[in-house]
Amino acid sequence: MKFIPWKKKFLNSGLLYVILDETVIKEADRDIFSLADKLSFYGVDILQLRAKNIDGKNLLQLARNLAIIIHRRRKLFIVNDMVDIAYLANADGLHVGGNDLPVKEARKILGKKRIIGKTVHSQVELESFQKEEVDYLSIGPVFNTEIKPSLAPLGEEKLKNILSKAKKLTFAIGGINLNNINILAAVGIKNIAFCRAALTKNLKNTIGEFRQCLKKAS
Repeated sequence: MKFIPWKKKFLNSGLLYVILDETVIKEADRDIFSLADKLSFYGVDILQLRAKNIDGKNLLQLARNLAIIIHRRRKLFIVNDMVDIAYLANADGLHVGGNDLPVKEARKILGKKRIIGKTVHSQVELESFQKEEVDYLSIGPVFNTEIKPSLAPLGEEKLKNILSKAKKLTFAIGGINLNNINILAAVGIKNIAFCRAALTKNLKNTIGEFRQCLKKAS
């Protein structure tokens, strides 16, 4: 497979990253394929499949179909947690958490050409994870989020402090929407990841406003 040249894209700021949470999308009675296509068309740079309640066979088929849709728009496709699914579905990369497959082991499977990202919840984790062979870090949750309700929000100031020590490409994540994006832009956040904000009725407008706010921070 010939991968999309992501390293050049990662030099940009103002990147938009959407988490396609299969459960959340299903609960909202939305079609994940149609949503992925619209998000890609409207300019989202990276889309990640997060599916915790699907068996391996169906998850692989879902991931392969999403990869086709997203790659058709020349966007990047990431799979959450499952390195085998990421590899077999021709995803551009994998996203892992602190308790998932070690990055070193994932890199052996995926090689150097694919992306590996990791979630950071604290300054301590940042210092540890930056030593690993990751291409980007998602830092959060910045605000309260229903996706991970057990995690206390960092808030914009703590996020800013963590980002000041970051040496990798970073994304702010967690509860980000049109009501708080200006707060993040004001403290210099340049890239964001979001989930539920992708389910808004006026998707084109939401993505456009996110872009405008991030431009101010760049």
